Amino acid sequence: MSRYIYFVGKPYPIKDALEKVRKQGYKIGLFLDINTTVRNRNSYDNIVEVNYSSSQAIKDSLRGKKLTVNGLICTYENYILAKSHLANYFNLPAQSLSSAQMSTDKYIMRQAFKQVDPNITPEFKLVSNEQEALEAGRSLGFPLILKPTNLVKSLLVLRCNNESELRQNFFLAQSKINHLYKKHKVYERQPRFILEQYIKGKSCSIAAFVDRTGKPYFCEGIAALTNAQDLGINDNYLYKRLLPADYNEKLKNDLFNVAAKGVRALKMTSCPAHVELIYNNEGVKIIEIGARIGGYRPRMYELSYGLDLIAQEIKLSIGQEPNLSGNFQNYCAVYELFPKKEGKFVDIKGRVNTAGLNYYSVKPKVGDLVGPAQNGYKAVAVAMVANPDKINFNQICNLVEKLEVKIR
Repeated sequence: MSRYIYFVGKPYPIKDALEKVRKQGYKIGLFLDINTTVRNRNSYDNIVEVNYSSSQAIKDSLRGKKLTVNGLICTYENYILAKSHLANYFNLPAQSLSSAQMSTDKYIMRQAFKQVDPNITPEFKLVSNEQEALEAGRSLGFPLILKPTNLVKSLLVLRCNNESELRQNFFLAQSKINHLYKKHKVYERQPRFILEQYIKGKSCSIAAFVDRTGKPYFCEGIAALTNAQDLGINDNYLYKRLLPADYNEKLKNDLFNVAAKGVRALKMTSCPAHVELIYNNEGVKIIEIGARIGGYRPRMYELSYGLDLIAQEIKLSIGQEPNLSGNFQNYCAVYELFPKKEGKFVDIKGRVNTAGLNYYSVKPKVGDLVGPAQNGYKAVAVAMVANPDKINFNQICNLVEKLEVKIR
């Protein structure tokens, strides 16, 4: 009998990854959101349309269907909870529903961190209206970060330096939030916001895989993160991901220890964990933990260490332990380019030989409306650099860092 691994929600964005699943001896299925289209239908051996609007709707979509499902993979944050519902339906290894809820809601997540260790999370408050936001601002102190509790990426993550900016940003967030929830298919959740302390420091991310007992296995190498504010830009997207970053042993141990505390706090099992952290002289705090590999991590860890992260997620999905042994091969960096303000896309300004890049893609067409991440826009361009020689690697990165998005 054929064995099947099913992707949850949307088609996997990297076609090569599907072939890796087949190399593991599985056919590929897709539990496709009925509100989403799929272009490469021939890449899947079976597609089942599912109504993800509620847990009952998921069950109703599957009722009467005879399916072989050996494991589930979910790469999109807004389908993590649905993956747990599907796992329960098919009796497969996955996060519990409560763990999935914690890892996809920043307020519940921070509450869980605080219970385990108050020192690993910034101070925060849930706010539902402008008055509550102003009171929280006076209590927590400025600057603050305003965040939707369960949207995706860095959408509507806004820095507030004073009460005036808090008023403006809260009004902006409230005016856009319902549209973005609908656009990004966030189901069974109500739009909510938290305010949290702004922590000044350096950011990084750790890739982990958590087995069915809750034990985390960490990938070698920590990725340094550069966000827009590090560049003096009033936005909150990740501009650069660099793997591996160079850290001393004490800092590495501190980062891994805090990451492990966070995984335990969320009671994660049988899932990946993408841990984002921020650190300074006062210690390490968790920005958030996602129960997925993350968009660029598979390519980055394969290029840097020869690790097949998709294969590790398959192992978790069928109840096995991951194998994260690998050897350093390349320095790797991924850049996401955004404009500083809204406008119609013209071009990418700057010179770089794209033949020297591992990956380069410009997303919009000339004339398309583009803008900052905090206003709900996605990256205009993505560039990936990989090279075993550090000098050559840095030279290429320097050219990429001169690129700018031109708008009118």
